[in-house]
Amino acid sequence: MDEMDGEDGPKHEADEPDETGLVSIATVFLNKGIFQVYKFHAPATLVAGQMAVSVGSIVFMNVCGVIQPTKFCWKTFKKVGLMSTFFLGKLVLDMAALSIVNIPMYGVLKSATTPFVLLLDWLLRAKSATRKIQIAVMCMTLGGVIAGAGDLTFDPLGYILALCSAFASAAYVVTVGKLGDETNVDSFALLLYNSLWSLPGSIVLMVLTNELGKMDIGLFLGSAPFLFCFMISCLSALLLNYATYLCTLVNDSLTTSVVGRLKSIVQGAFGLFAFGDVIFHPTNLLGLALNSSGIAWYAHLKYKEHVDRSYGIPSSIPMKDMHLTREGSQLSFAANMRVPSRSNLAGLATVSETGNAHAH
Repeated sequence: MDEMDGEDGPKHEADEPDETGLVSIATVFLNKGIFQVYKFHAPATLVAGQMAVSVGSIVFMNVCGVIQPTKFCWKTFKKVGLMSTFFLGKLVLDMAALSIVNIPMYGVLKSATTPFVLLLDWLLRAKSATRKIQIAVMCMTLGGVIAGAGDLTFDPLGYILALCSAFASAAYVVTVGKLGDETNVDSFALLLYNSLWSLPGSIVLMVLTNELGKMDIGLFLGSAPFLFCFMISCLSALLLNYATYLCTLVNDSLTTSVVGRLKSIVQGAFGLFAFGDVIFHPTNLLGLALNSSGIAWYAHLKYKEHVDRSYGIPSSIPMKDMHLTREGSQLSFAANMRVPSRSNLAGLATVSETGNAHAH
């Protein structure tokens, strides 16, 4: 049984770094480097590589007993078809936008995922956010508009691709939240289903856009650094899923969700200087600061909104007993079984200490 401490619930290792945020930020910079440094403008090819490596790695790790994803189910596989369309769309649009837009503006435009989620919730579920949440989202959006007005590297195609990616991400988050709660599919099984649907789709996009014909094959044959970056990028989807799982075990789903929002601020700050593709302008910097303030405020409001019902997931719960669920516009893990509330956890701890029962 996990150690309890009265009403504080399970103890967390608060000083443990958030692997999810670090892996997510590293992935963005790695992909940007592939496009910016090596001039590899083939987003569908990179996505196809990610999907192929994800399928192969999950199958291999399952055979070796490293992970135990939910058993493959054809009924569930068919259910996730539409969701996988959003998944493929967001990945390809992400890559295409990142190859054109600098990292700070990419983060600003991707923050539009949150208002898109609120819009979809309002349209599909007649659910409205609180007034404070709406104001925080307006602050994000206004910051994005101001930053765009001062962006001296403005590219309309890049902006359109990034906003379309944000909408596809919102649709993916909404559908994953719905299907995750209904089917109790764990993260690795869901990644496997998504990859099996998306691999042929990305190959079709490669053919339709003639990426193979435009590609510099010499990069694959004569550049070891590029090959290394390409393979690490192909592993990124798998690494991010595993990091999310580990982060949720060490912390809790709420921490993972909040850090998922705040990491874009760190990402934008480093992106200002990383590739030399940002032309500084006061209006642009003001917009970036306002957008970041809105993101931080939104994360704080979500934390306050959910802190009373947040809980840690005991480290004894395996991956197959956890599924993806929604925390606003972010995805996090939840246990398939019913998890006791904090007050019940305290009660269970008290009972266990008297030797009358055991909490599992």
